[in-house]
Amino acid sequence: MKPVLVLACGNTLRGDDGVGWRIGSALQDEFQNEPAESAVEVILTQQLLPEHAEPLSRSNTAIFLDCSAIAQPGVVSTHSLSPAQSLPRIFTHHLDPASLLKLTQDLYGRIPARAVSITIGGKSFELQEQLTEPVTAAIPIAVQAVHRAIVASEPERRAATLVQHPQE
Repeated sequence: MKPVLVLACGNTLRGDDGVGWRIGSALQDEFQNEPAESAVEVILTQQLLPEHAEPLSRSNTAIFLDCSAIAQPGVVSTHSLSPAQSLPRIFTHHLDPASLLKLTQDLYGRIPARAVSITIGGKSFELQEQLTEPVTAAIPIAVQAVHRAIVASEPERRAATLVQHPQE
C-alpha cells in the first residue's frame, strides 16, 4: 500500500495545461529514493481514467494536481474532496476527481482517508509546450501545497502503518 498517491493531470502540448505534469515530474524526482513503505507514488496522466481507481484504492491520501481554466492565472487552490453521490449517467472514459473517488469506492470498497485537489489557474492553453510566467511562478507554491497535504496526512499514514504492523 502506498500512503500517498499523486495524480498529476494535463496535456504538456497545450501550454499551461501541462503544469500538473511539470509538478508531478518534479515530485517523482524528489520522492524516488524514499523507503517503499512511506513512498509517494506519482502518476502522470492526460486525464483521470477508470484505470486509476485501483492505485487510488491502495492509497491513504490522494492528491489530484491539475490546471484550472476558470481560476486567475497563477492562483494555487487546495480543496478537500469527497466521493460524488453518484457516477455520471453517461459514463465516459474521462472522470473528475469526485467521480473517480466514487468509482473507487464502488469497485474496491475503500477510498483514501484524505483526498485533495490542488489546481493552478492557467492563462494560455494554446498549442505550445511552454508555461506562461504566472503559472511558472506558481509552481513552487503548488509544490509547497503538495508538501502541506502530505504532512497533513501524517496521522493517517502512521495509523495505517500501525494497523498493518500491530506487533511494532
